[in-house]
Amino acid sequence: MADESTPGGTFHGRAIRDRRAAAELLRRARLKFHREDEDVAFDLLQGLLAKDPRNLRAAYLTALCAHLLTNGDAIDDVCARALRVDRRHPYTKACEAVRYLYLANFSRAEDLFLQAIQQMPDELDLYLGLGVVYEYSDDIGKGIDIYQKAIDLDPDNVRARVALGGMYAMEGEYAKAMAQYQRAKAVEPLIENPHQKLGRDYYFGGMMGEAASEFGLAVAEEPEEPAAWFYLLDCIRRLGRCDDAIDLYQDIRARFGDDPELISGYYEHFQMKKEALAALERLVEQKPNDVRALVRLSNAYTDSDRVPEAIDAAERAAALAPSDAQVFTLLGQLYLKLGDNRLSVERCRRAIRLDRNAQAAYVTMADALLYLGRQEDSHAAIVEMERVREQAWRQYQAKFSGQDQLDAERQ
Repeated sequence: MADESTPGGTFHGRAIRDRRAAAELLRRARLKFHREDEDVAFDLLQGLLAKDPRNLRAAYLTALCAHLLTNGDAIDDVCARALRVDRRHPYTKACEAVRYLYLANFSRAEDLFLQAIQQMPDELDLYLGLGVVYEYSDDIGKGIDIYQKAIDLDPDNVRARVALGGMYAMEGEYAKAMAQYQRAKAVEPLIENPHQKLGRDYYFGGMMGEAASEFGLAVAEEPEEPAAWFYLLDCIRRLGRCDDAIDLYQDIRARFGDDPELISGYYEHFQMKKEALAALERLVEQKPNDVRALVRLSNAYTDSDRVPEAIDAAERAAALAPSDAQVFTLLGQLYLKLGDNRLSVERCRRAIRLDRNAQAAYVTMADALLYLGRQEDSHAAIVEMERVREQAWRQYQAKFSGQDQLDAERQ
């Protein structure tokens, strides 16, 4: 009998170790996903698929994480590979369900998830995926039922508890929502504060007084977390409590003002343009090669009507990211705003070469060509934009209906 000292035994032992390593990687990825950390889960799952590309459970979870992260290319890639492995497997059907979910074909996504659940009625992750379908399609009743079934399978599942709480909040059952958020927090202390979560439910429901109360409780419980402070500030401003808002803003500055990377996004989100610009300038000083920070700074300058400075920041971003079509589209728009139509056309053409679907670049280029007196070229740009858009629409419709897969199978 071969053991690990012989060639056969070595191979066998390595295979066992590989299976154990894959199982551990999947366990860690599922734990992160269930604790609402799809970023880390996605990275772990991609690593697992690189080692074990036939792992259909990992493929499905990768697709679901990719959907939550709005990564359509990853969904297409994972689904295509799963179909090649076994198109009838329930995890492959779930992969396809996620693909249709991403395309907003909710009825087809639901049908595929239900088929997969019928084959694997005790698979928790399938219920979580179907729950996401109901969240995106605003089917609250079915969402509550399916997340409750997930909790029946795993009472300590944080993702299901939080999602069920959100569904209850959408129904106006805020006490039930809070109970779910608190149960989830008890299992995983690192997730969002329950009062902050409920505060956002009230906030997006337009109930500013109730939201302010919840954000105040969140601030008291977790004063080191900035989100609740900013939501509280916005609620107080909307309630017309100007003096309280000024005092709270000073508290925020004293507590968080020295960290532009942390604070700038909140200033942007809550339309605090002057503060956002100052924070982004400091951030770019600290990270001069951060392309996204430069783009954000360019937009902040634009909002302040400082177009030359916006162009300078965007050109620096373009030099660092010469294949980023969005940066060149931004430059085309800025040069048009400045009145340099020739450079606007040049930057837009560059954007279109990088991404033929860059719709904003076509529109901006057409306007710039008009200002240059080149009416025929401007019209041609619009015609080409419409042709590309129509082609993109047909491709979307083919994906939405599944016709793209049928065509691929015939080839």
